[in-house]
Amino acid sequence: MARPRVRLVVTADDFGYCPRRDEGIVEAFLAGAVTSVSLLVNGAAAESAAELARRHHIPTGLHANLSEGRPVGPARHGTSSLLSPEGFFLGKMGFREAVAAGDVDLPQVREELEAQLSRFRELLGSDPTHVDGHQHVHVLPGGLMPSWA
Repeated sequence: MARPRVRLVVTADDFGYCPRRDEGIVEAFLAGAVTSVSLLVNGAAAESAAELARRHHIPTGLHANLSEGRPVGPARHGTSSLLSPEGFFLGKMGFREAVAAGDVDLPQVREELEAQLSRFRELLGSDPTHVDGHQHVHVLPGGLMPSWA
């Protein structure tokens, strides 16, 4: 009896964070060490990373981010429970503390994640192959991730 075939998936996250990191990720993909990437749509190099993914046919997922940088959704135009007074996400520990204290407005989380999915579709012209979380945001309690994630 033949054994089932096992496929190892190696995903490089933080794609779109900066050009230098993206170059290394593409190099690893082309060498066969990486099988997919997760794109930070609010990263400084998100647009160029999306172009690299399209050019090299790299399977690309959404790296959902609620902890670093600026939002892509409506929160970028005003105040939000997800942001510091300066308009940046609260950071990994700041976000976790805000969740634990009950200070995070869950509809704002959904709004931001839906905006990130929309931005992903704009950049890549397709749905993500997968969704994972920047700085483990996807494993936080309280039903933070929407059902599509």
